[in-house]
Amino acid sequence: MSTVLIVDDDHGMVRLLRTLFELEGFQVATVSSFEDVLPACRKVRPDVILMDLRLRGQETLPLLKQIRREDGLARIPVVMTSGMDCRQRCLDAGADLFLLKPFLPDELMRRIREIIGTSTASGAAD
Repeated sequence: MSTVLIVDDDHGMVRLLRTLFELEGFQVATVSSFEDVLPACRKVRPDVILMDLRLRGQETLPLLKQIRREDGLARIPVVMTSGMDCRQRCLDAGADLFLLKPFLPDELMRRIREIIGTSTASGAAD
């Protein structure tokens, strides 16, 4: 079973994402504060990190850069999300993927499964 770490301070969004991922068979861990992200990554060792660009007004790109520098974390795929199109900044900082909010649940799951190398049961083509 794959594990996703959701990093977001919007509790409504976290609840929706948790439900979506659990329905899709993922284990879910969540973090909502900047200070807790790296310790959670080290403890959980998720298969993928879904991280919002901002947590309580603080940009998370420095966390992304730290994840990329740290042994044991550097190879974990990181998907950055934001309501603003910051795709290039996120990719330049080391993100594997950027998704602009709002995104469709089906698109999110398809992209997450692609990035961690698991297939969907439906086998739907692009």
